[in-house]
Amino acid sequence: MKSWVRGIALILLVSLFLCGCTIHHQARLYDLETGDVILVNAWIRGNRAINKAVLPTGERCNGESISGGGGSVSWGKIYSHHYGSASYSQVNVPLSQRGVMTMVCEKGITLDCEYMVASHAVQGHGICKDNKGKYYRLMF
Repeated sequence: MKSWVRGIALILLVSLFLCGCTIHHQARLYDLETGDVILVNAWIRGNRAINKAVLPTGERCNGESISGGGGSVSWGKIYSHHYGSASYSQVNVPLSQRGVMTMVCEKGITLDCEYMVASHAVQGHGICKDNKGKYYRLMF
């Protein structure tokens, strides 16, 4: 009987380890000027992710993101500039975490993003700004 319980426990541990390592998720960046949609592939481990995207021009982008509880002094700068609310960084949404994402593309475009994600699911929204001043809506 003991070996049967150990066997089940071992199977559960291995399953949790294999399934819980990295989660693949997709997000979308909506270009607010042209309407182009950019698919962002994210490989999530814990509260961090490695991100990859291809712009409509074919330019490849790589980056990372991190989310967590609490607040950051610098979080909300992009939100407040785009939406006109200087106090957006003070907003506290229950069961959510704030996050930031940075992506660097092959031909020099960089994206700086801020987002909110539900703590219990990989769902959220945010806003991104590139180094040329263009804004994108981030949805996942």
